Amino acid sequence: MINNQPALFVSHGSPMMAVENSKTSRFLKVLGQSLPRPKAIIVFSAHLDLPEDIVITAGRNPKTIHDFYGFPDALYQIQYDAPGSPELAQDIAGRFEQAGLTPKLNRRQSWDHGVWIPLRLMYPAADIPIVQVSINSRLGASHHYIYGKLLASLRAENIMIMGSGGISHNLGEVFSPLPTPNRSNMVKEFTAWVEDKLMTNDVDGLLDYMEEAPHVMFNHPTQEHFLPLIAVLGSCDTDTVEKIHSDIEYDVLALDAYLFS
Repeated sequence: MINNQPALFVSHGSPMMAVENSKTSRFLKVLGQSLPRPKAIIVFSAHLDLPEDIVITAGRNPKTIHDFYGFPDALYQIQYDAPGSPELAQDIAGRFEQAGLTPKLNRRQSWDHGVWIPLRLMYPAADIPIVQVSINSRLGASHHYIYGKLLASLRAENIMIMGSGGISHNLGEVFSPLPTPNRSNMVKEFTAWVEDKLMTNDVDGLLDYMEEAPHVMFNHPTQEHFLPLIAVLGSCDTDTVEKIHSDIEYDVLALDAYLFS
């Protein structure tokens, strides 16, 4: 019997992870086999970043969005047909409404690549219902922490809460013809700071990461890839935190993953 589903943060990296045999793609395949099977998965993805009230996917059979360009054709042929759960979406909306928030149910929103790339590797059968909850990178970390707290009790109902983003995410640096000097060390110092704050349960420090973290604007020129971690953190006040994966792509994209259980 599952008493409490773990919560999870994964870094989804480049869309090429969907077709390449990499250290992180292999990790995600093994991870899905090692975790207790959830009844459903709630996902906070960096790529459902909306400048409005909270949006919750509520369709029964969402499609697959290929929300990137310039990649091999094989990526655009991938479909991940995991079902949605309108019932769970309504439950989530009710929790937000009780807290004075104004969620919107969207029956047309489909799975962005922050959802289907990691979950296709973890659960290739695509048979676990998913509900996405939007983030809003125009709001601060504290808002997203509250989102997670409002959903925390669903973990006791065998529902996994997952954040999909990146511990560091500077695409401009990836494609720059003039790499920033010392960029590897700036990534290492930032990711070590995040790990320390998580391991010591320094929630206040993480919520104030924009002021406290070293090289924060280099690692996250925009904030959408970090905020899913904050949302997951909100659902995990008393959990044990474990860093379960570490990798670097293109010298600057840190692909750390954390398990809260």
